[in-house]
Amino acid sequence: MNLATKVRLAVWAVAGILLALPSVSAKPAKETFALGNLFATHCIQCHGKDGKVKGKVDLLKYSEGADLTEDSELLQAVLDVIDFGEMPPEDEEQIPLEVRDSALEHLQGLLKAALAEDAEFPVTRIRRMNRFQYANAVQDLLGLKVSVFPLPERMMRDRSGYFAKAIKEGMPDTLTVSSRPLGKSGLIEPRLSGVGPFPQDLRAEHGYDNQADHLSLSPILMEAFFKLSRTIVRSSTFGPKSVGIWTDFFQAPADTQKTPQILSERLRAFLTKAFRKPVGKETLTRYHSHALGRIEAGVPFEDAMKEVVSAVIASPRFLYLYDSLGEEATEPVREHFLASRLSFFLWGSLPDGELLDLARAGTLSDPKVLEGQVDRMLSDPKLKRFCDSFPTQWLQLDRIISSVPDEKVYPDFYYAPPSYRTTMDMMMEPLLLFETV
Repeated sequence: MNLATKVRLAVWAVAGILLALPSVSAKPAKETFALGNLFATHCIQCHGKDGKVKGKVDLLKYSEGADLTEDSELLQAVLDVIDFGEMPPEDEEQIPLEVRDSALEHLQGLLKAALAEDAEFPVTRIRRMNRFQYANAVQDLLGLKVSVFPLPERMMRDRSGYFAKAIKEGMPDTLTVSSRPLGKSGLIEPRLSGVGPFPQDLRAEHGYDNQADHLSLSPILMEAFFKLSRTIVRSSTFGPKSVGIWTDFFQAPADTQKTPQILSERLRAFLTKAFRKPVGKETLTRYHSHALGRIEAGVPFEDAMKEVVSAVIASPRFLYLYDSLGEEATEPVREHFLASRLSFFLWGSLPDGELLDLARAGTLSDPKVLEGQVDRMLSDPKLKRFCDSFPTQWLQLDRIISSVPDEKVYPDFYYAPPSYRTTMDMMMEPLLLFETV
């Protein structure tokens, strides 16, 4: 199994847990491989026979025909140890290569079936976007060609444009990166003038910043989001050159007689993308009435639309991430929840037009369609956001910055000519390795 296949299987395993809908079902893989015989020959001597159970893994009943798909975690573990050559041990009889390949193919099929059929997936707890997701979402919603505000937590800055090509052609032999938290120049990049970020979110004990109990919205923070939204649209660089949707959204219609109709069409599309699901008539009317009233009062069209944008990106409907996969959720709504889960997992941002179109058509949850979308998203440059966010939290690389080893014993940690400092290499190398894999 090549490395790309391993990565895709790993993503599918996580995606299955994060994205599975109870309505999606799949039949177990056909018995094309005698898995029980494999366990009986190579595994149960240490994992079940005569009461001997190493590592708390008992495979005896599965060697006798029990359904391994009933325990997806064990199934994943068995697949991994066989795939990585960790089992059987080196001093035991090894699985013939042809049998091993057949076993892996069979186990992969069983794992997909197990993940699709397992209905015990928890519903996502309501939480607001973290700072990283908010910046991405605003940038994608408005089609910004610059950053919203600097984000030191995005530790590595791509200075040679390698990533967009690397996801299709592989990593280049040489590339140029810089460190945002360790180098001032790393934070100097095109962004909206005068816009500063809100404080970085606290992380949970295990280091991740997507936990609901850490992402609440106090009245003070709500006010901060409102002020931030006003600052964004009032930035001196917020205009046609930096906003990708300027012509289609902010520019006044040529025929003023059609303003109400055009305004309604623009707002419906904008609100659907911002709120990640079809917008109701009442919600649309509220925003439409405000904008039209301001325009009729003499406010320039683009200024009225800026007010709408400010209200939208400070709205709880935009800020909060939530879903409901229960019986009360209608099928179209469930499809949109799936699109949102998928996009925030891989892109840290809003679903794009293709995901929303598939959700609207009710076909996103189809296994083949979903697999195609995962492949598409893994080949999109926005995957860089996943690489910017997950490994730094997983490896807790930010702790390197606050480390203060003895300068006399480890002088290169602080400065290592001709490079900047070893600290930077310690952060950049694991991030580049993660991206390479």
